[in-house]
Amino acid sequence: MEPQPPSVEAFVQAARAFLDAHAEHRPDGFPDAMFAQFREIAAPEAFRDRCVAWQRLLYDHGFAGLTWPRDVGGRALPSAYALAWADLDAEYDVPRGLFGVTLEMVGPTLLAVGTPEQRTHCAAILRGEEVWCQLFSEPGAGSDLAGVATSAVRTEAGWRINGQKVWTSEARHAQYGYLLARTDPAQARHRGLTAFVVDMSTPGIEVRPLKQMTGGASFSEVFFDDVDLPADAVLGDVGGGWSVAMTTLGFERFSSFGRSLGRLVRQAADLGWPDAIAREQFLDAVIDQRALAAFEAGIHRRLLAGETPGPQAALAKLATGTVVSELADAVAAGLGNALSKPGAGLDDWRLVVLSAPAFHIAGGTDEIVKTMIAERVLGLPRS
Repeated sequence: MEPQPPSVEAFVQAARAFLDAHAEHRPDGFPDAMFAQFREIAAPEAFRDRCVAWQRLLYDHGFAGLTWPRDVGGRALPSAYALAWADLDAEYDVPRGLFGVTLEMVGPTLLAVGTPEQRTHCAAILRGEEVWCQLFSEPGAGSDLAGVATSAVRTEAGWRINGQKVWTSEARHAQYGYLLARTDPAQARHRGLTAFVVDMSTPGIEVRPLKQMTGGASFSEVFFDDVDLPADAVLGDVGGGWSVAMTTLGFERFSSFGRSLGRLVRQAADLGWPDAIAREQFLDAVIDQRALAAFEAGIHRRLLAGETPGPQAALAKLATGTVVSELADAVAAGLGNALSKPGAGLDDWRLVVLSAPAFHIAGGTDEIVKTMIAERVLGLPRS
């Protein structure tokens, strides 16, 4: 008989006690979870070690994999517990970022479509022993996954991979990758794709970090030169890569940035806004942030009721980019040349301004997401 979970209230009390004991409480601090991937990290390996140690600490104290099955080390709790943890965790200064893709996209995909052997990776993920990257975007395809050209050709022992991926988060730290490749070029676009599990130490894989204008280098190019994978590396069915990728994107495209942006807007209010034009831009950001937070609250209520967010959840992704850009434009107009002066105490605002364009690209470009909303939410015909 399965043990009865604690009440959500008791869980929150225990979670707060754990966080108070192991992290600094900063309820109105800069929402670094949103922007960590854009920061310049002076010592990447030390950063990796801190993130790994934090993930292991969460696991040891029962706060990792709250909704994941017990057979992989999770607690099999309802989504109400995960949402409560996310709200609470956002108030604390903890080493985030490294496991974002691994926990939010790769792990749930392995649980949904992986073989029993592939699912064993989930236990290692929760213990902080494995970092994964998602090998989707390509220079010639961008967010158009149906345009993926990286090839996977059958061999006697399995598959041989050739091609290039780009904008791959945390590839330089990843032990494993989740790859989308073309196995049947004779098929039209999405019908010829297959997903694979890739050991990133396999000969023929080269990872080249990409320096961003913010100073960070969390994204990389990844090159595959005659990379041999075993037959059991296939994730899902051969030719079923599109379905597997859509499963993943269903996890990816619902954000919960509304509250974090609320913290950022509150901090921005302290800038004073003597310039009338900048103040109007700032007020636009405030209004849209509150609308986003209300929309996400509605999605949370659906999750708590046992419903799936549905394709309309992608609207939150678009709104997040809009709010960040509106706020960045307002800050740039209000602070002006002061942003270019090092040591002026404006590093966080400089990061917001420089990273704003990325919010319209990461997780699928705005154009791709708008097309999905047009077809799947509004029911408009395909062009």
